Amino acid sequence: MFRIPVKTALTAGVAAVLLTSCQPMKMGSAVIIGDERITTASLDRTVRQWNEQFRADPEANMKRSRTSAPGQQLPLDSVSESEMRLALSHLVRIRISDRVAREQGIDAGNSRVDRLIEQFGGQREAESTTLALGLPVGYTRDLFRDLHIQQELLRRYGDDGVQGSERNVQANRRAVALYTETARRMNIKINPRYGTFRIDQLAVGPVVHRLSKGETGTGRAPGSAG
Repeated sequence: MFRIPVKTALTAGVAAVLLTSCQPMKMGSAVIIGDERITTASLDRTVRQWNEQFRADPEANMKRSRTSAPGQQLPLDSVSESEMRLALSHLVRIRISDRVAREQGIDAGNSRVDRLIEQFGGQREAESTTLALGLPVGYTRDLFRDLHIQQELLRRYGDDGVQGSERNVQANRRAVALYTETARRMNIKINPRYGTFRIDQLAVGPVVHRLSKGETGTGRAPGSAG
């Protein structure tokens, strides 16, 4: 049975650390990564495009284990917060992987991506997988480049491909550590409306709704015990 490669070692837990910033976001930014930003309008277009393509692709629907009941669908002009976070997580992770590839000298050129897509079953199979993972088909090559970089890094670290073996575990740990350190240096700022970047998952976590803060910034509700 087909398995979608979502829960790789690079999305496994390491330490519950949030990459947040007290600095205000630029108007209209969904995420700022160093000098680059993804706008809220761009993210919205991406997710709406995914929404339409996903609904029209039975193969993608089969690959993605959805919790909604059969026939229960959102209106085409509506997307959930979790879908926005998932797409944003992938877009950020793609950029982290690209930085890792540049700094580690990993060849992630077109021929490498082509080879991985062919190994995966070809372009159509790769596109339906991209939809199942939460991005429109236009991001297929980006997503598979991300996967290639992860795989190459694990090979460099001695992964034997045997799930749970000592070499597999050690390679995963080293890869996670490298991705985590790279992400920290990239100064990733997520618009609070979408959530916070969890470095332990290399993904955007849900919005945390806190109680009203007093002037001290302790986060305690007014009148609460000290």
